[in-house]
Amino acid sequence: MNFQDFDVFATEFSGVLGAMVSIRYLQGSWKARISTATSGAFVAYYATPYLSTVLGAPEGLMGFLVGMFGMAIVSRTWEALQMAPIPALWQAVLDRVRGKPR
Repeated sequence: MNFQDFDVFATEFSGVLGAMVSIRYLQGSWKARISTATSGAFVAYYATPYLSTVLGAPEGLMGFLVGMFGMAIVSRTWEALQMAPIPALWQAVLDRVRGKPR
């Protein structure tokens, strides 16, 4: 294996490792923990190049940190979506588009 190929693999895999480290600290069923870890790894995969460029940090370190904390971001976003009054919001948008008074 070429050393340069290994560096690329390690950089891309760092988000998965960060998600796996933080899975120990999650609560809930195994299914929920695995799905949250997978979500954190996806967040790390897509957000790491941008954050690494903006913050000037190495991609491996940034991938690990985003993978570790990306799970918390996904978890809180999901909780917020579950608590949001989506039907009422859609009704308000439709009323606004149709021009109905409040």
